Amino acid sequence: MRTFRCSLIAVLLGLSASSTASAQGIFAPSAGPINSAMAGASVAAPVDFGGSYWNPAILSGLKRPEALISTALAIPSIHLASELQANSIGGAFPPTNRFGTARSDSGVSSGLAVGASFKLKEDSPLTLGLGIFGLVGGGVNFAGSYSTPVLGPRQPPNNFGLGPIYANMSILSVNPMASLQVTDKLAVAGGPVVTAGTISFSPAFFAAGPKDQYGVATFPTGTNGRPFWGGGFQLGLLYELNDDWNLGFSYKSPVWQERWAYNSFNPNLSPRRIGVQAQLPEVISWGVAYKGLPKTLIDVDLRYFDYANASLFGQKIADGGLDWRSVFAVATGVQYKATDRLSLMGGYLFNTNPVRSPQTLFNAQAPAIIQHMLSMGVSYRMTDDVAFSLAWQHGFRNAIEGPIGQVPGGSIRLDAQVDVIYTGLTIQYGGKKVATPQPAPTPPAPAAVANAGSDE
Repeated sequence: MRTFRCSLIAVLLGLSASSTASAQGIFAPSAGPINSAMAGASVAAPVDFGGSYWNPAILSGLKRPEALISTALAIPSIHLASELQANSIGGAFPPTNRFGTARSDSGVSSGLAVGASFKLKEDSPLTLGLGIFGLVGGGVNFAGSYSTPVLGPRQPPNNFGLGPIYANMSILSVNPMASLQVTDKLAVAGGPVVTAGTISFSPAFFAAGPKDQYGVATFPTGTNGRPFWGGGFQLGLLYELNDDWNLGFSYKSPVWQERWAYNSFNPNLSPRRIGVQAQLPEVISWGVAYKGLPKTLIDVDLRYFDYANASLFGQKIADGGLDWRSVFAVATGVQYKATDRLSLMGGYLFNTNPVRSPQTLFNAQAPAIIQHMLSMGVSYRMTDDVAFSLAWQHGFRNAIEGPIGQVPGGSIRLDAQVDVIYTGLTIQYGGKKVATPQPAPTPPAPAAVANAGSDE
């Protein structure tokens, strides 16, 4: 019986930290329908205000100041499967093989991207902006199940599960920005990043509680919390190399979060305060855009997300973290102006997987495993000042599988895919951007008049 208790404790404590996640880890891949139709590729492509999500310096490259009003609907499909072989716990339990699959009842989540850019004077080299973006969003909601071992009740010797598993994270980013056109080719930008959001977990595996009658730790809920705030900053630059090429760069600092704290309770309902410290990772982006083809713009971005050095996400499992790897992502986007009013966009995003397969169990509340995403969209200019845009993204299904702690033959498998629909309006105002006038060439000196005079 002692062996059984030790093994079961190892299984339960294996889920020692949690979060929610999507493509590129926890970060939304794009903002607004136009940027999203191009798979978020925008660091060197000043196509619309939504591109400032990745590089604030693109504000200086917009043809006119503009406002963005958009929303998104995300439809995820997430499954969890687990298996326990007969006699795998303590050599005696469970009496028969157990295997089952459950689907997360995540529902349809919403997001937004709104903001505007403006100039204090029409001919000013300084462009100001304010963006409010859905930075992080998603979750899982697995119901308790007698057929799926991990989600089963705790009723030894027949069931050894954790019951229903739930997590939800929603974080908005408020980005005041200023972009300065330093020369006719170079713009630099920066500004603070302020985040606010709600994060909930049930059970809260990071805060193991008193042991039950079987000698196994219990877990409280992490649902009774207030909105949590965070802060950081971002920098960016945009350089027009020549008429055909743009270069871009941006840096997002870590977003330092206040402690995620909750008013929870012990099994006897006595009050208990729990919490965990987290940090959103720094992000470094590089971009190159090509404009040399007729009516066509192509942008390629490379991004690095430093999860390995972010609190909670990069911490080892033994220290209460998720043990994520840092992530590289490549986004490619294309815009084609079919007519003066109609533009077509498409894009593709690939990112490496932050979750290691052996840690599948530890990330049951954090299926950040989608690696390939295809996007497409259309933008139609209804008037000279107003355009309506529609985009669709599909994150292709991916799966990882790993062992269950110290249970021989036990395994857990996660798979996930997502579809996102974006709609929005872009409203332009003010005068069009005027290229910096070039100095007029110096006229050649008049040729000397031959034989201007003669002696009589």
